[in-house]
Amino acid sequence: MCIDRIKDKVFRTAGGEEYGVIRALQGNLPIDLNKLLEPFAEDSCGNYFVLRAGFVYFWDHETGDTTFLAASIDQFIEALVAPTPVKLREGQVKSAWINPEFAKKLGLKKGAE
Repeated sequence: MCIDRIKDKVFRTAGGEEYGVIRALQGNLPIDLNKLLEPFAEDSCGNYFVLRAGFVYFWDHETGDTTFLAASIDQFIEALVAPTPVKLREGQVKSAWINPEFAKKLGLKKGAE
C-alpha cells in the first residue's frame, strides 16, 4: 500500500468517531505488538493501524487492545477523511504540558504560564 494515499487523514466510523492522523511507520515497533498483526501505518500518539486476516484494526499502545475498523483495505481507504479541525474557545485550555527541552528553546521557565 502506498502511504501517500492515506497519510494525514483519519479513519472516520459511520458514527463519526475518528482514529489517527495517519503517518508512515516510524522506527521500531513495540515489543508487545501482537505478532499476528501486520502494522502498515501509525498515528502520532503511538497507536498502529494493523492488518489481521485481511481485516483492518486500530491497535491502542496503552492497552494493547484492537478495535475493528474495516473488513478490507478498500473499505478502510473509503472511510478516510481530512481530520476535523479542533476549535478552542478562549479560556477552554487550563494547562498544557510542554517538553522541557522545547520550553528551553523558547526561553520559557519551568512553571511559567
